[in-house]
Amino acid sequence: MAKSEHPDEAPIDETRLEKSTTSESAGKSAAVQRSAGTVLGEFRLLRPLGKGGMAEVWLAEQTTLRRNVALKLLRPDMMEDQSHVQRFQTEAKAAAGLNHSNIVQVYTFGFESGQHYIAQEYVDGQTLKAFLKRRGPLDVNMSLYFMRQVLSAMAAAGERGIIHRDIKPENIMITRRGEAKVADFGLAQLQGGERLNLTQEGVTMGTPLYMSPEQVQGKKLDQRSDLYSFGVTCYHMLAGRPPFEGDNAVAVAFKHLQEKAQPLGKVRPDVPKVVCDVISKMMARDPEDRYPDAQSALLDVRRIAKALKTGEEVDVSESTGTVTVGSTLPRARFLLPALCLLTALLAAGLGWFTRMRMPPVNPDALNSAVQRQGTARDQYIKAMLEVDNAEGFRAVTMWFPNDAIWVNRAHEQLALIYLKDPQQKQSAEQELDLLESFRSHDERFYTEAFIGRAALNAYDGKLADARRLLQRVERNKLENVSPSWRNLEADIQRLIDQGAT
Repeated sequence: MAKSEHPDEAPIDETRLEKSTTSESAGKSAAVQRSAGTVLGEFRLLRPLGKGGMAEVWLAEQTTLRRNVALKLLRPDMMEDQSHVQRFQTEAKAAAGLNHSNIVQVYTFGFESGQHYIAQEYVDGQTLKAFLKRRGPLDVNMSLYFMRQVLSAMAAAGERGIIHRDIKPENIMITRRGEAKVADFGLAQLQGGERLNLTQEGVTMGTPLYMSPEQVQGKKLDQRSDLYSFGVTCYHMLAGRPPFEGDNAVAVAFKHLQEKAQPLGKVRPDVPKVVCDVISKMMARDPEDRYPDAQSALLDVRRIAKALKTGEEVDVSESTGTVTVGSTLPRARFLLPALCLLTALLAAGLGWFTRMRMPPVNPDALNSAVQRQGTARDQYIKAMLEVDNAEGFRAVTMWFPNDAIWVNRAHEQLALIYLKDPQQKQSAEQELDLLESFRSHDERFYTEAFIGRAALNAYDGKLADARRLLQRVERNKLENVSPSWRNLEADIQRLIDQGAT
């Protein structure tokens, strides 16, 4: 019996695995019936969680350790080839050796009652794909927040020589605490090795949408292939869609080989150029033009996140291709104190204005499930992750009233939430008043207030008034508002057009 190098893991019974490879043919005909309550060794199936091209996933109880796990039950046809079985064991054993906070931990694997399985950490949350479907394009700060976590996971795997081969939103889990965890490290090769068979059963559009050119061609892969796939995923996070789409898997795969993606900066003009440059570098068609490894990309993303937080200028060096901070602002040390003073004055003015225009938030009125975070930024991100959680955004305004940046953004989200609910019209109007007052802080809030008022008029059937308000929104200013408000403006325009026909 081999002992696990992690004390909380179940040990891997290699003797049992070796035995299973010699008796596999007999086991196939007696494959276990998959239903709640079925017992596979030390695992008892509880309920199905999902199904993919490689396996069914069940929530199961590991009875020996009394914990819930995600149990992957591999398709029988995936295990018909003996060399496939051996590769599965090698890949699963390597994945089980990864221990990182942003990687879904593989606990053990084995063969019971004609069924190969992988037991891994159960993540209570949703996939990044589902998260994007509900929220739409993400703002820059949240995207950078997820990018740092995923790149950290990729860097840790890279140090162990492990390539994922299938980085995509479906394989990135977002926990209820807002953490990103990458699933299936090292296991994607089970779906056909280095080369993807685009006609094989079980292959979905989720794979070619994010696949590197060299993987499409069946070439040998390294970390840079994962970086390409993650660059495509980052593009999706910010643009709201992958860069390449098509009618079938073949069409999409060949677009990765032959076409250039529409520049992210044109899809999202509000995204800083340096962020677009980093994603573009990860998505370079030639692996030599990408970052050499995930750690290098992670360093640049960290520099950008820090610079955006402190207000420093960031750019990509033409000579080295890496992110530089503050090099083009020699006078920044003189301007920074003045900017800090101005920010403090604006924050104080905002706090006074907010208290005058909006009733104070009673802490007892907040749901007890809203936990206080350490910073306004963390409180905002937590609220964003919980989708349309008005109390979460109200907590930002209550616990961090002097943090103008995140309080403004919280009111921006509250306005969107209240606009969706006809019974919250008065609250929506109050939030729109606040957004209009934030004009001196950022012109986009003023534009969003106009869009919000047009929405209220359109919902009341006052389409002519809604049209007049939208006509006052300048097209160039519309490009600067967040994607959710642009989507709202498009919805209102459709209502107006439908009313005119």
